[in-house]
Amino acid sequence: MRSLNQEFVADLKDGILAPLRRAVISDSSLCMELRGNYVNIYYRGGNLMRITQLPKGYKFFFDPKYFSSKNAVVLPTSSVSARGAVVEWIEFSPRLKQAMDLFFGKSSKDEREFQQLLVRENNFGRVAKGTDFFVCDIEYQEGSSRFDAVAVHWPGRLRRTTNNRRLVLVEMKYGDKSLPGESGLHAHVADVNNFLSHPGLVEELKDDMVRVFNQKVGLGLLNCGKDLNGFSEELPVVLLVLANHNPRSRILRDELRSLPDCPHGEVRIATASFLGYGLYDQGIHTVDQIIRGLGN
Repeated sequence: MRSLNQEFVADLKDGILAPLRRAVISDSSLCMELRGNYVNIYYRGGNLMRITQLPKGYKFFFDPKYFSSKNAVVLPTSSVSARGAVVEWIEFSPRLKQAMDLFFGKSSKDEREFQQLLVRENNFGRVAKGTDFFVCDIEYQEGSSRFDAVAVHWPGRLRRTTNNRRLVLVEMKYGDKSLPGESGLHAHVADVNNFLSHPGLVEELKDDMVRVFNQKVGLGLLNCGKDLNGFSEELPVVLLVLANHNPRSRILRDELRSLPDCPHGEVRIATASFLGYGLYDQGIHTVDQIIRGLGN
């Protein structure tokens, strides 16, 4: 379960963690994701901070792998029970970002970085209220099934209709080398098929994502302006977001032509809106449409 308890939400909204929430909202390079008994704050696709709820207060964590032996520093206290300690972590965050920048210079996280851009553009960027999708969660995992993002199809023209919205499971790939192989498109569709063949898991996911969506709206992390009342019974969309495909390569064409059937969902492929990452209905295509567009 990804949704937070009422105490955690209250502390983020007006309590001890409110300065942190406001700092995330004011910094477009960050996004906060809900994780049940903790939250992750992502920067460039990496985890800048993990804040875990304790019986009294919260525990802050920054992964020491981002520090080399040359730039390691003493972090603020990890156990936090007062706003002053929260502010100390906020003021220290530029140093944490710098460490991550240096780390990513040697170990690229292109796919996750572009995944975070997808969240920003459709959830709280300047165009978010006009796109046709919102991202409920990223890096979702249930058992052996894992999705880069879970989203809701909510067309701008139907923004007044708060129920019967369609569930969307997103797989993001960066570059053609990520398309084939053990973790490529075929493996992802097989993974989705396995998950969607269990109706109970799908309903649990829908219920949890409604709570997550509405908590994000209440916390100012998602610029929709309305709560989500529920998902529809339509087959979920399995949305492939493929960044920086090389049009001279045959890899994508070959992978799509042999893509497994998806009996419990409808596979769609997103294309850019003039190089942006806003997801609009006009840019969502069937596999056959994309294959025809790629040519022979």
